[in-house]
Amino acid sequence: MGRELDQVVDMQVLSGESRMGKILILEDSPEIATVYDNFCRKMNWDFDIASNGKEGMKKILSASKPYALYIVDLVMPELDGPSFIRELKKKDPNAIIVVQSSLYEPDKIIEVMKLGVFDYLVKPVTREAFDRTVTLAFQYNNLREFQAGAEKSNRDVLKEQLDWLTYKESIRKSDETSLSLSTIKSLNTSFSQGSGIGSILSLLDLLKMGHQTTENGALVNNEILNLLYASQDVLRKQLGSLSTILALAGEQAKMETISIGDLVNTLTKRSEAFVPFLDKKDLKIRFSSCKSKGSLKAQLDWVGIVFDELILNAMKYSKKSTFIDVYFGKIDGYFCIAIKNVVTSAQNLVDEENKEVLVTRPFFRLLPPVEEFSELERFGMGLGLTAVDMIVNKHRGIFNIHNVSDHTSAVVEPCVMSEVFFPVASV
Repeated sequence: MGRELDQVVDMQVLSGESRMGKILILEDSPEIATVYDNFCRKMNWDFDIASNGKEGMKKILSASKPYALYIVDLVMPELDGPSFIRELKKKDPNAIIVVQSSLYEPDKIIEVMKLGVFDYLVKPVTREAFDRTVTLAFQYNNLREFQAGAEKSNRDVLKEQLDWLTYKESIRKSDETSLSLSTIKSLNTSFSQGSGIGSILSLLDLLKMGHQTTENGALVNNEILNLLYASQDVLRKQLGSLSTILALAGEQAKMETISIGDLVNTLTKRSEAFVPFLDKKDLKIRFSSCKSKGSLKAQLDWVGIVFDELILNAMKYSKKSTFIDVYFGKIDGYFCIAIKNVVTSAQNLVDEENKEVLVTRPFFRLLPPVEEFSELERFGMGLGLTAVDMIVNKHRGIFNIHNVSDHTSAVVEPCVMSEVFFPVASV
């Protein structure tokens, strides 16, 4: 397991089919514009070309939907590249921009990259460089679309559902397929199964059936009473987890700069807390080597929570006597933590129609609750991956979880790969 994450994630991300949007190319030279026109037609990419920043801005304002990618020349008449980028970022902070210029000056490149661009192409641009950069940008756009869906879920779905839970508003929808109704069903499952409310209700039923009345009151079975007390503690913890995630939803990340090396060391050391619990399923954690350099701005304790929840999720649903593999590394301006675990069978983790990750929905239950590791849970009732998604989004990152197949052993086994991407700090 000595492969670098750069290679592993490339295989996972680049092997998938990308959904192509429309490109806007800003190039004042008719000759070079013709070259780019030819490049795009050969790759069957949908595109528009503008000769300067003002014309480009007009196309943006008249377009029926935002462009997926902007390729911007730095030196143009009327509205130059940097000015265009600043105007564009005001309208669309998440715009994916590739800069192309004949200026190959490190200071200039750094200055432009600080404007929030995806890549920098130096003229003359070869077809190979153009195709590779555009392809990566489209794949990056796919991840951003995925992130946008998760952010929408946090803004709308999570607020609506938690407000319902705390009786701040009423959710009354009869549609059997509605997200609100499925969430209520998931919440009902969380409350009805395992420890907590479900357990307390069962114990109260036992008390009702078995109690004996005496002159001094009712006799209560000590064993049932002790179980009732234990379930009370679990229930208090579950309700506490709701308060915790509500508080998290209202906080902003307190960023500090940390080097990738220090973060990897911190998280690796953090994993030691799980070792005593791995024996319950004969699991082992193993790490890939990480030689990536750089730093990122993050709230360290929140990144720790993300790491803990992903490891805990892997522990819960791993096949017995297998490995949980952890990869660290950089890819396309992001620091990635990827965790892979072998499962007994693949599950539908994503709603393919809506492109939404099901397991990040609050209270969603894909499988019955796992009680073996309940004492490690910071967020109960299916809220662990919801918290991960929320924290990653607060860092303007990306969270993805999907099914993969492990071909590294003699038998191909189904696995789950969870990946979080945190933006790397600009140099």
